[in-house]
Amino acid sequence: MKKILLIGGGGHCNVVIDAILAARKYAVAGIIDQNKPKGERVLGFSVIGDDKALKKCFDSGIKDCFITVGSVGNGSVRARLYGLLKKYGYSFPNLIHPDSVISKFAELGQGNFIASFSIINAGAVIGNNCIINTGAIVEHDCFIGDFAHISPGAIICGGSKIGEYTHVGAGSVVIQCIKVGKNSLIGAGSVVVKDIPDGVVACGNPCKKIKNNGK
Repeated sequence: MKKILLIGGGGHCNVVIDAILAARKYAVAGIIDQNKPKGERVLGFSVIGDDKALKKCFDSGIKDCFITVGSVGNGSVRARLYGLLKKYGYSFPNLIHPDSVISKFAELGQGNFIASFSIINAGAVIGNNCIINTGAIVEHDCFIGDFAHISPGAIICGGSKIGEYTHVGAGSVVIQCIKVGKNSLIGAGSVVVKDIPDGVVACGNPCKKIKNNGK
């Protein structure tokens, strides 16, 4: 079983570990975290250091890694880590919970997390390093940009496009053929019936811009 290094030891890490154990394709080599002390354990797996340990881990033969830092409203931290890890030469597998459903006609980039009971239907395209969280639905022919987060229970209806770095809040619905711009935040429980521009915070039913997304 191949070893995988996890980057970030917070709450999202717990969910990813659970999926890894359920899928039985990787063994957790350890966790890199900037804020937790070396030796602290997350669901039984040890923090083995901070970013300074990345090169040593790679040189020791651990070639696969996964970013387990979560994303609420801003994917820039995940993007920074992605760039750093690529420089070291790490590979980014998709981690897919076995209780998810992914059409054979869907396309996934690399480093994506597909959580339990989520659905990705035919013709959907998922970029790189996205989070499709618990019970989320990405319908046919949708496009999800790099570093986007589709939160638990959110529904992206057919033909819609979600821009990179964008966060779609829990329980939200984006109706068919809508475009949500990049670096935007859709509040939980919103119903998006019109296109949303780049870089805004929007919420409600119908969903409307309330301010610029300054994160």
